[in-house]
Amino acid sequence: MVKVSKFARMVLILTLIAGCHTGEIMKTEKDQVLFDYIGHMQQQVENHEWQEVLINMESFKKEYDKRKWKIQMLGELEDYQDIELEVEKFIISARDNDEIECQLGLKQIEYRLSVIYEI
Repeated sequence: MVKVSKFARMVLILTLIAGCHTGEIMKTEKDQVLFDYIGHMQQQVENHEWQEVLINMESFKKEYDKRKWKIQMLGELEDYQDIELEVEKFIISARDNDEIECQLGLKQIEYRLSVIYEI
């Protein structure tokens, strides 16, 4: 019978746990702010609060720029370029008061962020 040390068992258990929840390990509270902005903007779009939506998108962009280095390390080139493209399309749609396009854009941004953080 093979004896396994306590240390080896702990390492194995931690490896298994970490492997199952890498998204939670990579996403910090500061990263969660990006997802929170998306949720707020979705509500504002539903309520047709277009000026507030544009202000929040500018704040989102600033937060995104602060975390871009991490997003670039975790994601693929296509993912973060698509986020930036969707942000620009969203701003145009919000200026046109286009609720459907804004909701689609926010869902695309949220999806791309989820893909990046949940490796």
